[in-house]
Amino acid sequence: MSGTAAARTRLALVVTVCIGYVASQFFRSANAVIAPDLMRDLSISAESMGIVTGAFFLAFAAVQLPCGVLLDRFGPRRVMSSLLLLAAAGSVVFSLSDAPPGLAAGRALMGVGCSAGLMGAMVVFARWFPADRFSTLAAMIFAIGGLGNLVATTPLAAVSQGIGWRGAFLGMAVVTLAMAALLGTVLRDAPPGHPALHRKPESPREILAGLGQVLRNGPLWLIVAIQLIAYPALMTMLALWAGPYLSDVHGLGPVERGNVLFAMTVAQLLGTLAYGPLDRVFDTRKWLVLAGGAMTVAILAVLALVPGLALWQAAALLIAMCGVGSYQMVLHTHARAILPEHLVGRGLTLQNMAAIGGVFLLQSASGFIVGALSDGGAQSEFAYRVVFAFLAGLLAVALLIYAPIADSRPRQLTAG
Repeated sequence: MSGTAAARTRLALVVTVCIGYVASQFFRSANAVIAPDLMRDLSISAESMGIVTGAFFLAFAAVQLPCGVLLDRFGPRRVMSSLLLLAAAGSVVFSLSDAPPGLAAGRALMGVGCSAGLMGAMVVFARWFPADRFSTLAAMIFAIGGLGNLVATTPLAAVSQGIGWRGAFLGMAVVTLAMAALLGTVLRDAPPGHPALHRKPESPREILAGLGQVLRNGPLWLIVAIQLIAYPALMTMLALWAGPYLSDVHGLGPVERGNVLFAMTVAQLLGTLAYGPLDRVFDTRKWLVLAGGAMTVAILAVLALVPGLALWQAAALLIAMCGVGSYQMVLHTHARAILPEHLVGRGLTLQNMAAIGGVFLLQSASGFIVGALSDGGAQSEFAYRVVFAFLAGLLAVALLIYAPIADSRPRQLTAG
């Protein structure tokens, strides 16, 4: 393959996996803007809303290790395009449901369908690009794929007001089918001559042995510990409680709270893009995570400890939290650096299982907190402040667990 042809292929791959990732970002965030309407229209409690929203993340997390095996065995093209068909089916189920069990089932199907989107793309990046570019590419897919987050804010609120949330999810099912077709047509698992293309398929015993190697990787578990809290804390707010908080405490309507969620999502995307190249600028990954995590804890502490914040103050803090807390791709890159090539799929999906499973755990736990501190009507400011304090405390502990890990320095990778 000539240099020009290879460059065009790489560009097409990046664009394709980014487009495919839009569905995952939309589905995981969509409930934030429609949650107050669902809770009102279908008489859903705060506890049930937390479980319904978290079902996406529970199902997503539950299939991460199997996805890792499938990615290593069959390659990203077949796995990613096939699973997106389930996401489209889940969107249909969700749109037709009238009670929490059906809504949760639809969300679970969406989660399984989107489960290989990011990790599959990272396997592609690991095989097609130099190691020191991995963080920048990971940030790029998260940011571009994050258009799905943007669509799940003000645009979703506007569409839901026009044709209802059911019509919006039926339309998204059609879009997701088109994305599956694009991945199946354009994606390529590895460049010509790459060892992955000629690797002998693993036997069941070898698959289990590979999983054992991953599970015995000590430093990877330190990353798992912070992945269990860092991204989940951010998504507990952005994908679930920020909308109800703005509605209950500050009286915002659907479009107005959608506008704040839109700004939060833009901050998350810009933050992710900023973190991407910073590991090469400062030659560190560990300290980027610790700095971003410390700032996130500080913001959550202010939200928790200061009562009666004005709308502009609360919105500014939420937006800032989404910017400084968007270091998840740095953690993925740190994990990639400590994994051998033949275990990339399984290793990345293990730590991603913690990140996504943690969203379910924190969303569900926070739902019970809000429910326990409410009187059945609009939730109180105090209930949300307790959630902020809960998230801040967990993240502080996770940062302390992660802190002893050895750094991964891009310049050392380049020199090697």
